[in-house]
Amino acid sequence: MGNNNSQPDFGSFHRSVTEELYSLKDRIRNLVSHWLTDGESKEVALRSVLRRHLPTSVTIGRGFIVTPTESSTQVDILIVDSNKPTLFREGDLLIVTPDAVIGVIEVKTKLIGKRPMTDTLEKLSKIEDLCRDSTGGGSVWTGLFVFEGNDSLQERLLGAVGEAYESTRCPVNCISCGKDLFVRYWARGEDINSYEKGAVWHSYVLSGVAPSYFMGNLIDSISSVDHSTAGFAWFPMLGGKEQHRKFYLPLGRTTPLQF
Repeated sequence: MGNNNSQPDFGSFHRSVTEELYSLKDRIRNLVSHWLTDGESKEVALRSVLRRHLPTSVTIGRGFIVTPTESSTQVDILIVDSNKPTLFREGDLLIVTPDAVIGVIEVKTKLIGKRPMTDTLEKLSKIEDLCRDSTGGGSVWTGLFVFEGNDSLQERLLGAVGEAYESTRCPVNCISCGKDLFVRYWARGEDINSYEKGAVWHSYVLSGVAPSYFMGNLIDSISSVDHSTAGFAWFPMLGGKEQHRKFYLPLGRTTPLQF
């Protein structure tokens, strides 16, 4: 047999992951119209797609985090260490202690107005703060996934994520908004042409692959992807995504700056 020299098309693969997610969301909604909330079918779709790609070392569900003195609000997508015990598990519903938590994701259909954005991001930050207080500083990956939106929301989202940080001192890691808008927190800024120093959020316009990049960053956080040998598979933007960045927000500010 001859060698097959055809090159895998990872860009198309990741665009298809995005389309699969949105198609699954519509398929669920078309079959069952009596969900408790409009967002519930979207949470089910995102959990289903995440389960196909996240390592088996984690369990994905929804539920609550409890400490000796309080309980969190309900978490749309709760990602926990499969090797840790759970206080309660029935179907997708999980109730766990903070040490078991690896990541939390809030899912929204859309965000209208800056205040709802800030409230949602503050909720995520407060959950991370709750886990940090209980575990002595262990990190929890936090993400916001919004199904409907576009790049016109960049400045408002960055401003809201900065305000949420001011309230809790816990940065939200990633945001996917619609199919194209992606926001990522960098614990160490790249100091590119003296634009930024220290921790910073970047916003990117990534045509058709923002949800997939959101998932890739989550996977990277959970399993430490070796970027030299496997980064091409999870972060396939030709030339890197940095060429697609539009705004940035240094830690401690609430007004975004344009690259």
